[in-house]
Amino acid sequence: MASSVAVFAVVTGVAVPSVATAAPAGASVVTQTSDEVRTNAAAIVGLTVTPELLRVSESDFVYEIYQAAKLRGETAQEVQFAALDAYTGGWTSLFLKTGIYEAHQRDLDREAVYQARRAERQPAATLLGFELTSLLLANDDKNFVFALWERAAKGSFVKSSAGRVFSGTPAEQKEFIVRGIFIEHQRDADAAKEAAEKEAAEKKLRDARVKAAAVVGMDPALAAQLTDEYFVQQIWTRDLAPRDSEVWYRAYHSRTPEQWRTFIDTGIFEAAAKDKVDGIKVRAAAVVGIEAGYARYLQEGPLVREIWNRARSGSQVQAAAYRALQSESPAQWRVFLEKDIFVADAADKS
Repeated sequence: MASSVAVFAVVTGVAVPSVATAAPAGASVVTQTSDEVRTNAAAIVGLTVTPELLRVSESDFVYEIYQAAKLRGETAQEVQFAALDAYTGGWTSLFLKTGIYEAHQRDLDREAVYQARRAERQPAATLLGFELTSLLLANDDKNFVFALWERAAKGSFVKSSAGRVFSGTPAEQKEFIVRGIFIEHQRDADAAKEAAEKEAAEKKLRDARVKAAAVVGMDPALAAQLTDEYFVQQIWTRDLAPRDSEVWYRAYHSRTPEQWRTFIDTGIFEAAAKDKVDGIKVRAAAVVGIEAGYARYLQEGPLVREIWNRARSGSQVQAAAYRALQSESPAQWRVFLEKDIFVADAADKS
């Protein structure tokens, strides 16, 4: 038997299972079997029996069964092994009478085990995205857990749990394959979702700081790295905005996390808009000698009136201010402060 197994391994290149049909003593004596025995044996592997096939030698007939079993693949693996062993070992009669049925039963028993394992293991294999091969079905639960550990993502809860369970009891290994891996995978999914949400939130904060940094000319790369607190502090400690500006004032008075965030999201833009208007008012007020602080304090309408009051009587500046006042239009007040006052002042000086 040992020699025949060795020959099988050389011929097929496949390791022979530990369970194999043993040839009885004296099996080298070949006796011809009946057509009925051959026909029944051939049916096991779906081999069509023809008159010509019944006339071949018993050894050749067993070889035909071997070829047919080979075509059926794993479902007739034990029959294939036994047929080749009988062919090379000279116990073909016994094989046709009983050996093929014993081998076929081993195939059925193995397939039953594989079906049960497939039902248990396929969901886990699908979860990790790999094919459930016959080799993996042949492994016991412990070795299958090892296969799961190998394929799990580095640093995942699945991999960590599989590593622990590998050294556990058979019951723990079975539980991990059937249920535990899905619990750990959900933990991985939840952690990934949480990390993605955290990253999205942090990106939103970074983007807001970069956008706000443009108002005061701060390096966007620096703004992205700073915390909200240090971003706001940079503005008033490094004089990124003039000390008499609304931007500087609001930054200086932002001292809590909520205030920092409000300043970055909206406050700095509101302050910059006010600084722009204040700049317009200060420049226009200077034409008639109004102090900058007072100009910032006044609204645009009252400032136009103050300019009209302070302008030289009969001047173009006074006339332009009067027209703006008479319009009662905020838009016209802005046009006067931005442009018309300077046109009128130039006319007065010409």
